[in-house]
Amino acid sequence: MRSEGMTDSGPDDGPDRVIAGRYRLQHQLGRGGMGVVWEALDTSLDRKVAVKGLLYPGAASADAQAKWVSRARREAQAIARIGHQNVVAVHDVVEDGNQVWIVMELLNSRSLADLLREQQYLSAPHAARIGLQVLRGLAAVHEAGVLHRDVKPHNILFRPDGRALLMDFGIATFEGATQLTRSHEIIGTPQYLAPELLGHTPADPRPASTASDLWALGVTLYEMVEGRRPFDGATSFEVFIAVRESPVPPMKYAGPLAGLITALLQKDPDQRPDAAEADRMLQAVTEDAAAPDTPPVRPVGPDRPKPPEPVDPIDPVKPKRRNRWKIPAAVVCVALLAGVAWSSLLGLEGDSEAAGSSEEPPSREPSRTVYHCDRLRVGVKGDQPGLSVEVKGTHRGFEVDLAKEIARELGCKEDQVTFQTVTTDNRNGYLTTGKVDLVLATYSISEERERTDKVKFAGPYFEALKGLLVRKKRPYGDLSDLRRDSEAEVCTAEGSVYEEWLKEEGLGGQTVTRDGYDDCVRDLLDPGTDVYAVATDDVIVDGLARKYAAKTRALPSRGEPEHLGVAMDAAHQDLHEGVCAALKAIVGKSPGKTSRWAEIYNEHLQPITGQPAPREPELTSC
Repeated sequence: MRSEGMTDSGPDDGPDRVIAGRYRLQHQLGRGGMGVVWEALDTSLDRKVAVKGLLYPGAASADAQAKWVSRARREAQAIARIGHQNVVAVHDVVEDGNQVWIVMELLNSRSLADLLREQQYLSAPHAARIGLQVLRGLAAVHEAGVLHRDVKPHNILFRPDGRALLMDFGIATFEGATQLTRSHEIIGTPQYLAPELLGHTPADPRPASTASDLWALGVTLYEMVEGRRPFDGATSFEVFIAVRESPVPPMKYAGPLAGLITALLQKDPDQRPDAAEADRMLQAVTEDAAAPDTPPVRPVGPDRPKPPEPVDPIDPVKPKRRNRWKIPAAVVCVALLAGVAWSSLLGLEGDSEAAGSSEEPPSREPSRTVYHCDRLRVGVKGDQPGLSVEVKGTHRGFEVDLAKEIARELGCKEDQVTFQTVTTDNRNGYLTTGKVDLVLATYSISEERERTDKVKFAGPYFEALKGLLVRKKRPYGDLSDLRRDSEAEVCTAEGSVYEEWLKEEGLGGQTVTRDGYDDCVRDLLDPGTDVYAVATDDVIVDGLARKYAAKTRALPSRGEPEHLGVAMDAAHQDLHEGVCAALKAIVGKSPGKTSRWAEIYNEHLQPITGQPAPREPELTSC
C-alpha cells in the first residue's frame, strides 16, 4: 500500500520551472495525496498559490497516459466548480506536457490534527460543529460527482474565523471510477479507509463511494471526541484487520454523537446514513443549547478510572481520581539520602498523603505506603532489532529488558507488567489516552515534544546517532548521492525526528513516511517501489543491515546523538520521580562491577554493534 499517494515529481520539476507559462514553482511544501505539492507564484496576478500534479508521469503507455490526462482534467475541473465555503478554493486547472496541475489557494492555517495534538479531544458539540461544516463541504464535493477518498484531521483546516475547510483532493476520483495505480495498490490512509475498500485486488478493485467518504468522517468524529482513533495497530496489516473485523470500540465521551458515529462506522456501506441524514443528526447536536461546550472532565494518566455510568452529557460528573502513582517528594528525598533501597519503599499500603506531613517530627520514619503496583503497561516497538522486536506476541530486546528492570525497581512483579506494541505515530496517543503507562520506544527527548505531546521524559537511557539503510545494489556512499538521485525516496516513520532532519539535509522532497519502520523496510526490500533508503537510529540500521544482509547495507552514522527517554503522561510528576530513581539504580554501579544497564546492553546490542557497552548515560532529564 502507498498511503502517501502515487505521484512523483517529474525529472524537470524543480524551483523556477514555470507551469503553463504562468505558475513559477518556488519550493516544495511536501508530499501528500498523489504527489509533490509546490508553493508557486502566479506571475499573472502576483500571488502565492499551491500547485499539485495529479498524474504519475511516464507510468503507462501513451494511450493510457492520454486517458488519464483526460480524466484528471475532467475531475480537476469538477472540483474547481464546487465553490463551497467549506472546501478549499481551486483557482485553475492547467495542462503542461503530459501532466495535469491543479492550482489551489495557498493556506497556512492550523489543521484539525494540530488542534487535536494540542487539546487531545473535543466536546461533543464542538466536534459536531466541525463535523457539520466538513460534511457540508463533502456533500458539495459529492454533488459535483467527485469522491474525496482521504478525509482525515490532517486534511481539515481552519480559517482565521474558525471555519472548517476540507482540502487535499490529490487522490480524489469520480464516483464509481476505478483508481488506476502502478500496481493496483490501496490508496488512502489506513486508519480512515472503509472496510469495503480493503478487499482491493486487480480482479476486484472495489471502487470508492460516497459511503466510504462518510466512513472516514465517522472515524474523524470518533477521534475528536474520544481522543484516539477507533481502529489502530502496529502495522498497516493490523489496522486493516481491525477495520474489517473489529467492532467499534465503546465510546465513553461521545454523548449525543455516539449514535451517529456508530451508524457511520457500520461495516456494510449500505447500512450507513447518507449525507442528508448525517446532517440532520449533527445539526441536532449543535442546536442543543443544554449540551456543554467543554469536554466532560476526563481523568488522565495510567489509573484512568471509568466515569460514573451512565454519564449525563448535560451535567458531566467529575470522577474522583485515585492516583496510584502518588510518591511524595519528601519520601523520595529521605529514602535516597538515607541510602534506603527504592524497591523496599514500594508495594506497601497506607496513607501516602500523611507521609509528607510537616506536623510530624523530622526524625519520623517515612511512610512505607508509597505505591501499590496492580499493573504496569509499557509501550514498546515491535520492529527494531536489538532494541525491541515482537515475535508471536512476545517482546524482547534492550528496551524491553530495561522496562522490566524499571518495573522491578517500582515494585512491580513480573506478572503485573504487560507490553503493548506502539508506533512512532501512535505512542503519544497511547500515553495520553491511558492505554499505556510508560513508553520505551526510541522516543527522542525534546522540550518541544514535552510541550506539544504533553508528555514528560526520564533519562536518557540511550544515545543514538542518525543512520541510513540503503539497497545494497545502489551506489550510495552518503546523503549527497541520495540528493543527486532525485527519483529515489527516503522512508521514515511518521512523526519521527527524521522528517525534519531529512528536510534539513535537502531531502524533504524525496521523503515519504509510513506508520512504522517495518513498512519502510518492506518497501525498501520491494524492487517495485521507489524507496531506496530508510532513515532511523544507527543501532536499528545496524540490526536491519545484519537481518537483511543480502539486500541492504548501512551507510556511516551521522549527526548529533538523539537522546532517547522513557516517556509518561506529563500529569504524573510522581511517576517521573519514581522512574528517575529506578534509572539511577539501573545505571549505577559498584567499583569493579558492571551496571545492570551495561549487562542489558551487552546481551542485546553488542552482537549488533560489535562493541561492548559504552559509558552509562547521564540522566539529564531526571
